[in-house]
Amino acid sequence: MRFDDVFDHLGDFGPYQRRQYFMLGMVIFSCGVQVMMTVFTLDLPNHRCALPGVQNDTYQIQSSAHNQLVQDYIPLVSRAQSIPAYSQCFLYGDWLSSAYNGDNYSNEADTRHLVDKNDRSNASQRNQVACTSWVYDRSDLSSTIATQMNFVCGDTLLKSHAIMTMMVGQVIGCLILGPLADIVGRKRSMMIALSLHLLASVLITWAFNIYMLGALFFLNGLAIAAAYCASFTLAMELIGPKYRHVTGVSATMFWSAGMLWLCLLAYFLRDWQHLQLAASCPIILFSGYFCLVPESARWLIRKGRNSEAKSIIRKAAKINERKLPSFVFTDETTEEPTIKSESILSLLKCPTLLIRALIVFLNWLVCSLTYYGLGLNVGQLSGNIFLNFCLTAVFEIAATLVIVFAMGKFGRKSLYCSLLFLGSVSCILTLFPVLYGDESLKWTVSMLAMIGKFGVSGSFAIIWMFTSELFPTSFRAGVTGISSACARIGAVIASYIANLVSVLCSWICAVIASFIANLVSFLCSWIGAVIASFIANLVSVLCAWIGAVIASYIANLVSVLCACIGAVIASYIANLVSVLCACIGAVIASYIANLGAGGDVGIILPQLVFGTCGLVAAALALFLPETQEQQLPDSMEDAMKFSTNRRAETENDKEDEAYAHLSSDQPALTSQSC
Repeated sequence: MRFDDVFDHLGDFGPYQRRQYFMLGMVIFSCGVQVMMTVFTLDLPNHRCALPGVQNDTYQIQSSAHNQLVQDYIPLVSRAQSIPAYSQCFLYGDWLSSAYNGDNYSNEADTRHLVDKNDRSNASQRNQVACTSWVYDRSDLSSTIATQMNFVCGDTLLKSHAIMTMMVGQVIGCLILGPLADIVGRKRSMMIALSLHLLASVLITWAFNIYMLGALFFLNGLAIAAAYCASFTLAMELIGPKYRHVTGVSATMFWSAGMLWLCLLAYFLRDWQHLQLAASCPIILFSGYFCLVPESARWLIRKGRNSEAKSIIRKAAKINERKLPSFVFTDETTEEPTIKSESILSLLKCPTLLIRALIVFLNWLVCSLTYYGLGLNVGQLSGNIFLNFCLTAVFEIAATLVIVFAMGKFGRKSLYCSLLFLGSVSCILTLFPVLYGDESLKWTVSMLAMIGKFGVSGSFAIIWMFTSELFPTSFRAGVTGISSACARIGAVIASYIANLVSVLCSWICAVIASFIANLVSFLCSWIGAVIASFIANLVSVLCAWIGAVIASYIANLVSVLCACIGAVIASYIANLVSVLCACIGAVIASYIANLGAGGDVGIILPQLVFGTCGLVAAALALFLPETQEQQLPDSMEDAMKFSTNRRAETENDKEDEAYAHLSSDQPALTSQSC
């Protein structure tokens, strides 16, 4: 008897499983809080250079005198819809600090003698110097890491680097601690990760520089990834096939619920240190899981620890008020002695499963790449940060609910591919309103962004459960860990694509334009030389013909002179055309580079990358087998039984297969059978 057959007697999702599922879901809840915490703690609000010598300078204009000072000594960068935007990194160097002596401004008389009106009108001729202090808009958040450590101007990328360290930590956690759950057990791996999670989350509160912050972010990311993978795998192995698709997808709702809780905390705790500490302290409650959460019975059986597994099954049956038949506890129905030990390296011996794994890894990376790409490049929702964050969480919960009801009808693979295709196409379609629309069509970009988020959020929810159902118990946690690592890599790539796309566009376009200019210059030189040679020969022939009438000597003299004149004229024409083409090429290069740096190219290129990658991943996912209502595979042999060309079996088919399995022993899978 296979382990999934036990659920026919134990119950697929009884009170015991519901209780364990909720407790394990709270681990995902905490992971979501800490990962999304960076939205608030690393937020960089609007800011500008501070006015030297003014002690009570603020980002908000306090009076007409304050407004005059800002206009006089902070360069105006742009003015959109009558709202001035002042320089964030420079101020005018002719600041007359002696006029203030460090005192606060109080009335308009303070600014009468500072700057002459003619000096104000000649702003382009005034010297600018880099500022060393800044004032921030504190209307939403009173303090963040970015404002405390001044992640501005030349240090702007420090924010991206900090997030990157957390993502790299998650990659390492997935690759190292993820497979560790297959070796030491799901529960032990989860508890180790939660201990590290608590320590790092609390210590982040007192990070005083970017190096300490990066180290703690790395450790926290490592712990979060390991805890998420272990808790999700443990939850999926507790639940029977009938409810596995519902609970697998619904697990992402704990993440979204964590976002809502974080939004509520951030609304009342506007200081980042207070917020970080308040969100981290409850993690200590997970210490009770040492007693409350058991090890995976499925994993214990795989490791030959049948007595422990039987004890857990009996306890579950008692809580579920189910009576188990005696044959459930016989060694021959719980042990699987004919199946040899398998590790994740066994994939290398089975090309079919290896190809499936590679497709799954790619899809995880693309899902993450597209999800974060949409959020970073399409644009932010209007309104304050709390409303935007809350709407995002609510929208993801709504998408999850839709998927729960649709998956039972359409299956995993078809729904996953459809949603990823929808998100990718929506990403690509944003090109049209960006390139051809105006302000009146701005709503279409937001609409396409919401559709894209719906599709990608849904595919992300499905891929977690889809992966856990495709691979056997022996290395399920390892595959899930590597898959999650690929997702973290996709998130890092998406972030840096968004930040560096303008530089890449400028560099690529400049190189292309330079190549075109040189090519045109060479072609013009070659064409000029051909024309010069043709003119010289033509003049030579004409002169030779004339010279035949006059004199051979005169003809030769005229031929030589004409050839020289023709060559000089042709060379001059060729050089002139070459210079003109080079100038035209440089102008084109400059225009294209400007588009790449701040224009439409800088907007549409990431969307093309994300959308194209999504379409490729969706197409490859069509080669994966359907797993709807299939039993979780315990071995590579079971995983190989999945067919890519048929839908899931009916309940009657499962019963027939279980009966046949009880009546005959199945041979072990060998590497040759793959």
